[in-house]
Amino acid sequence: MMPEIALLAQACLVLLAFGALLVLVLAVVPATAATARDALPILLTEVVIVGVAVGALWAGGWILTAALLLHAARTGYEAARVRLPDESPWPALGFGIGLAALGWLGSVYLSEVFAANVAMLALFALIGALVLAFSDPRTSPAAAWLDIVLFPGLPLIVFTAAGLRGEAALLLAAFLLVETFDSYALLGGKLFGRRKAFPQISPGKTIEGLIAGAVMLVFTAVLLGPALGVPVTMAAAAALAAGSFSVAGDLCASRLKRIAGVKDYPRIMPYQGGLLDITDAWIATTIGFLALSGAF
Repeated sequence: MMPEIALLAQACLVLLAFGALLVLVLAVVPATAATARDALPILLTEVVIVGVAVGALWAGGWILTAALLLHAARTGYEAARVRLPDESPWPALGFGIGLAALGWLGSVYLSEVFAANVAMLALFALIGALVLAFSDPRTSPAAAWLDIVLFPGLPLIVFTAAGLRGEAALLLAAFLLVETFDSYALLGGKLFGRRKAFPQISPGKTIEGLIAGAVMLVFTAVLLGPALGVPVTMAAAAALAAGSFSVAGDLCASRLKRIAGVKDYPRIMPYQGGLLDITDAWIATTIGFLALSGAF
C-alpha cells in the first residue's frame, strides 16, 4: 500500500470521527439538539459510504478494479434510467455497461499524453453539462442522450480509467475533500440555512450551508495539508477547487432528476438518493483535479 494512501485513509477516519463528535456535541445543546439528532442517521449512512470507498481504494488490486467497474455501470444505469424517455431498462443497462467497458479500455490503451487530453475533454463535458443545468429542459431523445453523455458519461469514463491506472491517491484525496465539504455544508444548511442557493435545480442547497462547507473545508485542508506534505497555500487552493467542482457535479446530476420529475435516482441504501447522488460530486472533483494538474 502506498504511504500517501495510508495517510489519506487515516485523514478520512479522523475527519469522520471529528464530524461524529461535533454532531454529538450539538445533540446535547438545546438550541441545536433536534437538528443534530435528525442528522445522526445521515451520519451513519456516511460512515458506510466512507468505509466502502476508502476500503476499496486502500485495498487496491482486483477489489478496486471490481468496485470501479461496478460503480461506472451502476451510476451510468441510474442516469440513463432517469433521463431517457424509454421505459425499458435495457438501454440504461447498456449505457452503464458501456461506460464501464470504456473506462477499462481507456486504462489499458490510452497513452499518458492522450489520457491527459481526454481528462481535459471530460472537464469541458462537465462545464457543458453545468451550463445546460441553468437552461430550459429539453425533451427530445437526442437531447436526453447528449445530457447523459456530457454528465456523467465522459467524466465517469475518465474517472474509472484514472482509478484503474493507479491514481488511487488522487481519487482518495478528492473523496476526502468532497465528503468534508458535503458533510459540513449539510450540517451548516440544517443549522443556519435560510436562503436557497439554486431553488430550481437543487432546492436543498442553501447559501449559508455552502459557505459553512467551504469555510470548514479550507480550515480542514489547511490543518491537514502540512501533515500530508502539502503546502498550506496549495491545500487551501485545492479545497476551494474541490468545493466548486463538488457543487458543479451535484447540479449536473440534479438537473437530470429535475427534467424527469423525480426526487431520487434508484436507491441502494437509506437516506441517499442512489449511487450517482452519492458520487456525482466525487466524479466531478476528480475530473477537475486530473485536468488541472495533469496527474492522469
